[in-house]
Amino acid sequence: MNSSPLLRFATEPDAEPLAKAIETLIAAIPYYNDLAKSNETARYNAAALLAKMKEDPYAIIVAEESDCMAGFCLSRFDDYTIWLEWFGVTENFRGMGLTRQLLQKLEDTVITRDCHKIWCDCRTSNTAAIHLLTGAGYTQMVTVKNHWYKQDFILWEKAING
Repeated sequence: MNSSPLLRFATEPDAEPLAKAIETLIAAIPYYNDLAKSNETARYNAAALLAKMKEDPYAIIVAEESDCMAGFCLSRFDDYTIWLEWFGVTENFRGMGLTRQLLQKLEDTVITRDCHKIWCDCRTSNTAAIHLLTGAGYTQMVTVKNHWYKQDFILWEKAING
């Protein structure tokens, strides 16, 4: 890998490799229960990703290098805020600062999408996401016990001025 992965908005040919990358990432998450893994993988299949792209061309950011899916960031317009649904970097591309780049590209879409903030969640045991979100300027809003998939989550937000 001699260059940095290219960050861009997803297009139709990305649907299958993106769905596979999401499935692989979710399957490897040690702090997600089986119900969460099953439901989240099903939610982001290729057909659903295509529909998401058509609904909002800014909703899916992919990082690629040499036709290889390096990472992704999924979001959705949510009543004039942006809900950050998922982000991830495939194993071969970790440690390159790619997740920060994906989050920055997402932040760059907020004003275009007529929004003022991004919000998201992560598992309370996801120390990597907690570190990343804190470092990227997100603020913890609340910890929600026994919530989605009967697990504990932290809700986060980041105001975007524009």
